[in-house]
Amino acid sequence: MIVNKSPKAIRKFKYLKKCFLFFSLLLFCPIVVGQLNFNRNTSYLLFEDAATGEHIFINNDSIALSGPDFSNHFKVNFPKELNRNDFNYNKYQIHNTNYFVDDGCGSVLEFKNNTFKRIDNSFKHRNQFGGIPFQFKNTIYLWGGYGLFTFKNILTYYDFLGGEWLEKKQEKIHQVTPRSNPFSLLKDGNLYFFGGKTRSNNEEVNYNENKFNGVWRLDLNDFTIHKLRQYDKSLAFINYSKGNDCQFQIDDKLITISKVITEVDIFKDEVKTYAIKNYKNIKDILYHKTSKSVTYVYAVNENYDAIINQPYLEFRGDLLEETTFYEDTLLMMLIKYTLLVLGILTAFFGFKYMYLKNKKNNLQISYVKNSNTFYFKKTPIPLNNLSVLALAYFIERQSEYLSINELNPILSTDLDTDNYITINKRRERVLKELTLELSTVLKVPKERVFSYRKNKFDKRLKEIKLNFTITVKS
Repeated sequence: MIVNKSPKAIRKFKYLKKCFLFFSLLLFCPIVVGQLNFNRNTSYLLFEDAATGEHIFINNDSIALSGPDFSNHFKVNFPKELNRNDFNYNKYQIHNTNYFVDDGCGSVLEFKNNTFKRIDNSFKHRNQFGGIPFQFKNTIYLWGGYGLFTFKNILTYYDFLGGEWLEKKQEKIHQVTPRSNPFSLLKDGNLYFFGGKTRSNNEEVNYNENKFNGVWRLDLNDFTIHKLRQYDKSLAFINYSKGNDCQFQIDDKLITISKVITEVDIFKDEVKTYAIKNYKNIKDILYHKTSKSVTYVYAVNENYDAIINQPYLEFRGDLLEETTFYEDTLLMMLIKYTLLVLGILTAFFGFKYMYLKNKKNNLQISYVKNSNTFYFKKTPIPLNNLSVLALAYFIERQSEYLSINELNPILSTDLDTDNYITINKRRERVLKELTLELSTVLKVPKERVFSYRKNKFDKRLKEIKLNFTITVKS
């Protein structure tokens, strides 16, 4: 039987066919290419699951997505009192557990078995934005950053037992200019870093400043800082840094993403620049070491972003340029060694002069452990018990500043019962008596006994240093 179709029915059928094809493309294309679109105004969290090695993408309060095509959905809980946007940069993996640290340091989250749990006793520091997050020997660290109106070169680590952040002392760290958002990589127990931001707002960076222009190595076994060679200041990627979200490490190479892909090998002195295949405006990227793939977020239009996973070699396009990383240092090395010889000679004669001067002044105090007594020129120094305790505390901390509050515990019998004001007054009285006694015995002005200064990072804290040497005898 032949059915006659009216022109109106034919037009309606073609319209429905087009609609079906359009919605089919919207539904199935993201699955085919492994891409997921989402509203740009939605806060998200992207990370690699330490237990499975898969990427996890969270863009609402309770649902997470994983799998190559983001087809796996599962529920997660995120602490309601915290903002998910504050945990996008400082991510760690220890064994099969993920840890997240507030962008400015402070709060610590543990992610295990699809559950977020806050594990710290800390607070929102707002002190190390743009720092270097890394882990070493099952400890999580954060180096440098910006906060409280200053750039930092401090190294903090999280104490899992106490649930607090502590500062780790770095030898010779004064040589390094404080900074945020530096480039960094880890190798053989060393943290290497260079570049970054060290000026507020739009101020120009002084690339000729010796403390800034160079590659630095922090030995994580003894926490000493070492300067390596000067890098080429004209390299384009040096001046284009989006922070930790657009850099990662593959083997011994640092990979940075801007309008191009830059692979930096500071050990082989190589910089290779590649195009981004099918160029996209990358906003966030995650490298998977096991699968050698990348998961990244990029801008689709002014309203939507997209997230996609693909092998790194498919993401990387053609080689555009190849150059060296370090400057030609032949002349610089000659100048360096000349200055080094002059420095050694200056230091030698300077130390010799200071030694002879100190020997002439003969202002050395000795401490006899057995009798718990201090002597000057074999004569006992008459000190009361509290003054002896305070002076003895400086023996292990000679020639360095220490927080004046460190004297409180040794000058108090019970910190839980003693009043804070009482302890402070007792400390000031003991220091005053000790200053007067040492000034009288040594026959020096009272101002020469102790030196005081404010803490570099918190001006409210006061620090003290003993200006004389104490030798210990049995």
